[in-house]
Formats: sequence, C-alpha cells, structure tokens
Amino acid sequence: MKILFISPGNKIDYECDCVFHGLSCLDDVTVYTLNDYWYMYTGNKPEDIKKQYGMGFTITNRILPEKRNIHSLSQAQELIQSHFYDIVIYGSILRCEWLLEDVFRSYSKEQIIFIDGEDHNLSAFFYRHWKYYIRSQKQFIQRRTKALSVASKGFYFKRELLEKDYKYFFPISFAVPSENIVAEIPAKSIEMATIIPGDKSTYIYDNEEDYYKGYQMARFGTTCKKGGWECMRHYEILANGCIPYFPHLGNAPSTTMVNFPREIILETNRLYESRACSDSVYRYYCNILLSYTREYLTTRKLAEYILSFCGK
Repeated sequence: MKILFISPGNKIDYECDCVFHGLSCLDDVTVYTLNDYWYMYTGNKPEDIKKQYGMGFTITNRILPEKRNIHSLSQAQELIQSHFYDIVIYGSILRCEWLLEDVFRSYSKEQIIFIDGEDHNLSAFFYRHWKYYIRSQKQFIQRRTKALSVASKGFYFKRELLEKDYKYFFPISFAVPSENIVAEIPAKSIEMATIIPGDKSTYIYDNEEDYYKGYQMARFGTTCKKGGWECMRHYEILANGCIPYFPHLGNAPSTTMVNFPREIILETNRLYESRACSDSVYRYYCNILLSYTREYLTTRKLAEYILSFCGK
C-alpha cells in the first residue's frame, strides 16, 4: 500500500506523529511525504531533538532513514492525478491542506483520511476562552465549518471529540511506540513519581532514559488534563510499568480518550486514595495495564485502526 502523508512536518505534533510512526511500522505500507520530517528519523543530534516540544521524548528519532520517501509538491500533484497513491492522509488537517483540491478531484471518500489532533473540541471551543469571546467565537466557527466540509469527503478523526459530534467525526487517541514499553513491571522504590504536572520545579529530567526511569521506579505517576484530555504523559506512564494517578478522570467525555483504560484507572485511583492498594493488588492491576498497553496502545495499533476504515 502506498500512502501520501501530508503534514507540516517541521515540529512535534503528537497525534500526527503517532500516526506517522505507526504507519512506518507496517510492513506492507510505504509512506511518502512532501517534506523531510527530519525529527522522526534516527541519526539526529541530541541537542537538536531537545529543542523540540517535550524535549523530543517518546516519539522522535525512531524511524530508520531508509524509510524516508520525499516527493516534491509538483511530483505529488502528478502522482495524485495518476492515482499512484492508494490512500492520502492529512496528518494535521487544520494546519496543512496542501493539494487538497487535487486530492478531492482524484480520490473517493474511502481513500482520504483527516487527522485533527488539536486540543480543542469542535463544539464549544470559545467557551474555554471566555475572556476573548469575540475572537475565539470567530475562530471556532471557521474551524468547525472547515472540519465539517472536509469530513464529508473523507474519514475525519478527532482527538478531543464530544458525543454530539460523533455522527460527523471518528475518535482517535495518542499511542506509544511498542519499543518504549517495558518487558515487565520494574522494581518499585517510591510511591509517587517525582513529576507533578504544572509544577516546573519537578521537571528535573533532561534525557529520555532518566525520565522513563522516574516512572519505572514509582508505583504511581500523576497526570491530568492539559489543553485537552489527551496527554502523552498518560501513555508514557503506562508504557513504563507505572499506574497513572489521574484526578478528575471521571469528568472526561466518553468520546475522548476512547482507548485509555479509564475504568481500571478509576479503580486504581480509588485504591490509592483510600490507601488500600497492597503490593499484590498493585501488581495485579499493573500487569493488566501493561498487557493492555502492549495490545491496544501502540502506534502500530493506531495506524491499523485508521486504515481499517478505508474500503468500507
């Protein structure tokens, strides 16, 4: 299968990059891009990766350079017209719509995928920015109008999705590369990981290995809603054999974070808060969550999920 993956490709965009990494893991898929997407491939200098959002942890520097396939805009335009690509994926549709009209003319709805990994939902964006109501309302209307327009011409996957929009868009979540997931539950030496979201004094790690070890040695790791309910930290904690402690998780809409094992996390949070999580109970739940992460929360699984819609 030949896929044209269209995105800005100049800096980390977690949902977009999770999908791109997952596609690169599939043996029967060749991915073509319109830019270098440099930070996703191995061989980068550590100082360059550290300049990226989140210091490049978890998703960057992982794809072999020989998988890089770059087509120019003019070349891609011709190949779109000749239907060289089997599927076209827009990795960040609200940020990049190169060749969109060409794609619409040459491909059917079943061959076009749109990814929207923005923090806001498409039903109440401006309510989160009430101090800037007029400007935000205009921006909200523009984004929703655009999203509905393109959703009628392809499969539109939305990260922060509300139930009222389920008939227009499909849910999507973050994921982690399978190689990031620990083989077994690490030995635990502390109850709660050092990092507390929002408290920058606890952001003590300047490399990925130590950042992961911080979660591996802890029984629980605190996480929370950021700009949106989805956060890569949720999945980093799980991948390192640690259980997320997620206050207010019960407030998350059921149509967002659809792959996150929320019922188990709600139960383990209750056990933590009541100090009823013995070592045996902890290991029971931690093993379940680690197995679940391997089975359902990898970038490969994410890529297989969105491709399963094509041809329906």
